[in-house]
Amino acid sequence: MKLTDLMDRALFALSVPKCVCCNSKLDYGQKAFCLKCSKEFKDFSTRNCSKCSKILSQCGCTNNFLESHFIKKTVKCYRYINRGNDTPANALIYSLKQDNRYDVVDLSSDLMIEALSNSFTDLSKCIFTNVPRRKSAIIEHGYDHSEVLSKEIARKTGAEYIKLLKSNAKKPQKTLETIDRRKNADFVLIKNKDLKGKTVIIVDDIITSGSSISTAASLIRSLGCTDINAAVLAIAYKD
Repeated sequence: MKLTDLMDRALFALSVPKCVCCNSKLDYGQKAFCLKCSKEFKDFSTRNCSKCSKILSQCGCTNNFLESHFIKKTVKCYRYINRGNDTPANALIYSLKQDNRYDVVDLSSDLMIEALSNSFTDLSKCIFTNVPRRKSAIIEHGYDHSEVLSKEIARKTGAEYIKLLKSNAKKPQKTLETIDRRKNADFVLIKNKDLKGKTVIIVDDIITSGSSISTAASLIRSLGCTDINAAVLAIAYKD
């Protein structure tokens, strides 16, 4: 065994990583989930789109609201069901938001790249950006999870990442009703870049009402981009 492998295993053991769902200790090589929760997650993620009947991760179907805000494709990995964080699918998103664990980002980015590859022929030619996190949430947790995820997807696919937006939102979206979410999604452009002829993919963890990602898309369209798409781990809206 190489010295680098030994060091990697030692660091893994010292970090005492645990399953994001059941909190059991992970074995070396496992990402985010133990074997039991990993199987449950895979079983859950093989749900079908009600529009095209394909597995969700294999389709790019969007809904009328997102389409009206210039989003051509909505790539997702699984459907979010609001019943706490006791399921592996929900626990993965919660950990992505709260824990800043590389194995969680690594697994999440791999899942999204696999789903994106079903809708785009060459991801390296796309530009990735993200829905920005509230400033107070960044201060609280120390990072913007969607930015970290978007950068990792861009790095793995050889694509370009551009930070285009910042958030002036005052409240967490999850605490608000749909109409208030649209008012609260207060984003501003921080980079005036010409995006004519470019394919832009906006990354976020989850779409619920679609307010945040649609606001982001409308602002990005003002930069001349007409090929705007969304990519998320999960969707919670009815399609």
